[in-house]
Amino acid sequence: MKQNRYFLSLLILVLLFSCGKTILPSDNKEEDEIEKQDSSSSPDELDLYTISEFIEGDFGNREVWVHGYIVGACKRSIKQAEWEPPFTANSAVLLADSPDETDATNVISIQMVNKQMKTEIALDANPQNYGRHIAFCGVKQKYLGIPGMKKHVQASEWLDE
Repeated sequence: MKQNRYFLSLLILVLLFSCGKTILPSDNKEEDEIEKQDSSSSPDELDLYTISEFIEGDFGNREVWVHGYIVGACKRSIKQAEWEPPFTANSAVLLADSPDETDATNVISIQMVNKQMKTEIALDANPQNYGRHIAFCGVKQKYLGIPGMKKHVQASEWLDE
């Protein structure tokens, strides 16, 4: 009986101390092999792409700067895009080469990846940002059904100031 209690206690201790988060390699090799640039560099110091260049470009997993005008907000799918105020979505902003663009084939989506972006850039909290010129640094990925930046948005900078 004493042996069983000892064995059970030992087993519980082993299980408790062996529990931990195991970090496995990502199934998505693209996420593991992202070529990082110094995102502290400004868009003036690196290649800066227009929205049309970004849509057509193949950058692999390299981070790039893209600039455009904030023309809308979106969540879940480009079909749910909001092109004029009042804005309710804070998941993403839509950028275009022209501040008047409303054609989904001419815009890209930028995920608001953190609370700071949602409070400083997203249109639901900042409708005054509608039409402003901004640049983002990140990795091109499909987001909301169109080209954009998702997860790997490293930096942003207002260009109209």
